[in-house]
Amino acid sequence: MSNKVLFTDLLAVDNMSDLSTMNGHEVVATDPQHLEPSCTLILILTGKVIMNVFIFGARHRKVSASFLGYCCFALAAVDFALLFAVSAIHFFQDFSIFGVRFTSYHTCLFTQIISHTYGILHLPIFFISGLDYYLTIVKPVKISWIFLHLLYVVVMLLMWITAFTYVLLQSPPKAPEVHSEKTAHICTFYISNQSFYLSATLVLAIVLVIAVCCTQIVSFIKSLKVLSYARNTVVLFSFPPGNQWPIRGRKRLLTALVFSFLGTWGPFVVLQMIIFALCAHIPAYMDMNVPWLYFINSFLIATAFGLKYPDLQMTDQTLSSDPFIGWKYCILPFMDTKQSKDSSLLPAEVTVI
Repeated sequence: MSNKVLFTDLLAVDNMSDLSTMNGHEVVATDPQHLEPSCTLILILTGKVIMNVFIFGARHRKVSASFLGYCCFALAAVDFALLFAVSAIHFFQDFSIFGVRFTSYHTCLFTQIISHTYGILHLPIFFISGLDYYLTIVKPVKISWIFLHLLYVVVMLLMWITAFTYVLLQSPPKAPEVHSEKTAHICTFYISNQSFYLSATLVLAIVLVIAVCCTQIVSFIKSLKVLSYARNTVVLFSFPPGNQWPIRGRKRLLTALVFSFLGTWGPFVVLQMIIFALCAHIPAYMDMNVPWLYFINSFLIATAFGLKYPDLQMTDQTLSSDPFIGWKYCILPFMDTKQSKDSSLLPAEVTVI
């Protein structure tokens, strides 16, 4: 009997009984593709690794350390390890390392383990990162730089080890089912409900903020100006005459936060809406990715700034927590005069174009 594993079109099926605690379900392969299944998986993983490299290259260089930042690097490392393992198995077909034999069956096994692990990490990463920003932005706790980095590494490692252990002990991936007609193993992939509900909640929260601040959004759009600073394009929103520094009003701050957030992540939000509309089933090994984590990172930072108002006594380190959004120019108008005129926060020269 052939030992080949099929990775093909995905079709949703009912929850597996032994996976009920994982808050998700599995999908099975149905119609075989003309391209060899392992090649398809390698191409998908290669694209994901290239996307990770591109995202890391596009980040701002001067960024404060955060728990989510460490999670992004850990996720990229696991993605690369999975790609390396699948590629090695595809190339050598059947080989042994230290007495352990690896065949095409392990291509399915490794991908299943990674999918289940990714699928249960969405909420833990979200809540731990939220706690991180609460203790560093909303209610800042003074911790030494070395201890903070060590804490991030320890918590991140414990989280990943716990997730892998849970998957292997509580809900181990099943062996591929044997297809009687094609004498091949049919591999199933895990679909995470955590990802769906978390993504739906974030998008709904953004839509609700837009609905609540619709009046401020209209006035902001009417006052839009484009500036050039340090060879970067800066979007400036002027306020009606009579307003003094600092600008007051939680709705105005939320509007500024939404504009800054959507200015970077707007296409990603639209993509999430399209996925919801199409009811697309995305395997967990693809659903958990670096752009998704940075999207959560920006959302949590914006939420922390909203909770911090009106006591916006920020430092340059606090405002540089996001590697993609420059929150500094969004928050400055709402900060007290003495704090906002700090030379480390206020730019020396801005030229209108």
